[in-house]
Amino acid sequence: MIKKNIEEVNKKLTEYQASIQTSVNAQNLWKKTSFKFSNTLKHADIKVISDQVVKSQNSAGYKFAIMEPDIEKGGNIKNITFKIKQCTSNWVAVGMCHKNIVVGKNYGFNFSAIGHGGYMISANGGSWSNTKYDANNCVKFMTNDVIQISVDYDTKKMTFKKKN
Repeated sequence: MIKKNIEEVNKKLTEYQASIQTSVNAQNLWKKTSFKFSNTLKHADIKVISDQVVKSQNSAGYKFAIMEPDIEKGGNIKNITFKIKQCTSNWVAVGMCHKNIVVGKNYGFNFSAIGHGGYMISANGGSWSNTKYDANNCVKFMTNDVIQISVDYDTKKMTFKKKN
């Protein structure tokens, strides 16, 4: 009888430990994620130079290049921080997007209309919202700047900050 009770307690303890470890792993996964540009989720005029570097092959028009993996939705604020290694154009933009919308528009970007799929800031201080015309004129960035994007899925709010 006691042996059976000990086995049941050990089984419950093992289940509880596995549950806690799953939660810890889910929290740590976000911090350990390494993002890279996709060779397929990009406009045809964009060349992937390396995992973190892309280059436009044609200066006409505005285009998307998407990094992978997707950001998981959750109840917490997610922070992504990255450094701008080189910025030779006034209209280089960084941000997040709705992949299905961007793919549906063949990775093209029309800054004069909403519904393009992006939430971005550009080097010249513009900001571009998929849903709001009035989300404009924010932080400017250039070579060697460090940009942080904070996403709060609960409040549906995204914040861009220059960290240097």
